[in-house]
Amino acid sequence: MKKIFYLVSGILSFALLFGSCAPSAPRSNGPVSFTSPAGVTAPDALAIDASGNVWVLGQAGSLAQISPRGAILATYTLPQGSGGLTSYAGIAIAASGNIWAVNYAGGFVAQLVPSTGVITPYTTGYSPYGVAIDLSGNIWVGDTGSGSTPYSSLTEYVGSTPYPSSYGSSPVSSNCVESVAIDGQGFVWLSGCGSVYLVKASTGAATGSYAFPSGGPGNIAIDQNENAWAVDLGSLYEMTPPNNPVVVYSDANARFQGIAIDQANDIWLTDSANAELVEISPSGTLLAALPVGNNPGGVAIDVYGDVWVANTNDNTVTEWMGVAAGPQFFPYTGPQFPDGQP
Repeated sequence: MKKIFYLVSGILSFALLFGSCAPSAPRSNGPVSFTSPAGVTAPDALAIDASGNVWVLGQAGSLAQISPRGAILATYTLPQGSGGLTSYAGIAIAASGNIWAVNYAGGFVAQLVPSTGVITPYTTGYSPYGVAIDLSGNIWVGDTGSGSTPYSSLTEYVGSTPYPSSYGSSPVSSNCVESVAIDGQGFVWLSGCGSVYLVKASTGAATGSYAFPSGGPGNIAIDQNENAWAVDLGSLYEMTPPNNPVVVYSDANARFQGIAIDQANDIWLTDSANAELVEISPSGTLLAALPVGNNPGGVAIDVYGDVWVANTNDNTVTEWMGVAAGPQFFPYTGPQFPDGQP
């Protein structure tokens, strides 16, 4: 299928050096793109807070807060694991504004309180990856379950004083929780090796599973109809309970990573194989393919309809301005869950 690009008129491009100030240019509603250094090493995940600022997480634990126009507002260094093991994967922002970042190699989730700068790690199950926040403000972390634990588990941190509640059972034995999503009905969706599992948040009981034909799936998002969408290599699947996943769009040359859904129910995916941000309609029509940086990962949509992408291999963030029906639909999850976004 031929990819359709937005026509760009009056493109504004500029690069911001680390720690520099962004120019005060007026915001555009057109398809204007700019790329600026994220101030982090190997940015892989990002989320947008209630003020519209973007938090960018690097794999080694560097974290930057940048303004809607790309100016770096603050930087932090998150803790390493025992023996220096560090591989950060997922980020979530609570309604309180606190930042939660998952350290896959260290086996914990770190909470940053921006108002004080205090960072506190909380131990999870083995090799956590996905993170999401439910409508009550509880934090859910998906653990891969490899190593000493024979199954994947969910670790829940409840309220402002976190304490872990771990759930694990045979129906959640994917051993590969790449993403966690929570729908408006209080169900937690887990993606793993070959399956997606559904868990009731109030009890931790597994209530269903969805088999995928290939080795995925990866990241998940929930749309306004409470349907779940998941990427699996170069394919996009829709899951409508209790039906099995349906392929809505597929590109053999693509490798989809991040996923976000806008207010029009269009799905935005990062394609690491082609260094693109693609927009796909709910019916499976490719609406746009926009160039981004090298090896794009996380994606999020702000209240202006700007789409933000973290580019891991060139340490940049790309913002495509005014191309989506923003803000991002809530609830939404994946490695970048903007709870608290307006």
